[in-house]
Amino acid sequence: MELVAENQRLRQRIQELEQAEEERDRLREALRRSEEHVRLFITYTPATFAMFDRDMRYVMASQRYGADFGLDARELIGRNHYEVFPDVPEHWKAVHQRCLAGASEGNDEEPFPRADGSVEWGSWKIFPWYTPNGEIGGIMLFAEVITERKRLEDTLRSQAKTLLELSAPIVPLSQDVLVLPLVGALDASRAQQMMENLLAKVVERQARVAIVDVTGVPHIDTTSASALLQVARAVRLLGARVVLTGIRPEVAQAIVGLDIDMAGIVTRRDLQSGIAFATTVNLGGAA
Repeated sequence: MELVAENQRLRQRIQELEQAEEERDRLREALRRSEEHVRLFITYTPATFAMFDRDMRYVMASQRYGADFGLDARELIGRNHYEVFPDVPEHWKAVHQRCLAGASEGNDEEPFPRADGSVEWGSWKIFPWYTPNGEIGGIMLFAEVITERKRLEDTLRSQAKTLLELSAPIVPLSQDVLVLPLVGALDASRAQQMMENLLAKVVERQARVAIVDVTGVPHIDTTSASALLQVARAVRLLGARVVLTGIRPEVAQAIVGLDIDMAGIVTRRDLQSGIAFATTVNLGGAA
């Protein structure tokens, strides 16, 4: 009887071991499928992503990462990042080391000079990844090459500056007299551009009078009036005078209603009157 009981216990133990092995195999298969899903996700994600171990060797990289940098992502695995990119700046290497120590860092817009003299622009985020026992296994990099976007933004800024200059052209009436005809709304950005251009032209031509004609400005509020005052004061510091022409009756009423002090600015009814005033100044006359 004891032998029969022992055999039953052995059979039960064998059955338990077989069930444990089946469970282990099931878990291994689930883990394999999970790892495969992660690999496929990382490979085909539209993000520029790379994963490194503690020695900065590639563990994984997305196809987008390879495409952005002109590389085959499959051939990166196991290679050292600094061998792939020998021109990595020292301050980026310092970032890598800080993140390997537990920091998380990023930058929305940073230039990356290349060995051939070209400059790439990118945004990036780096943070550590951890092993199951809680130790830092390496770092992960999410990046985006924004060189083309940066060039487009620079082009748009340059075009905007050109449009501002064209919207406030400075016309030399003579060697000593400049005319600035304004058309359209006068906001803070345009006023700043106007002042910079006018001051530069006053210095360039050693002008004595700058006529600012606001016939084409539909509305003058506190901001635009203050901007005109700043222009006048800045021009006076250069030894020249500002003549404001073309203030329509409704604009004049608005200025009075706003209680804006226009002291220091010579005003004339229209551009012709302003030119006549400028002529008397050049002839040594008085206003």
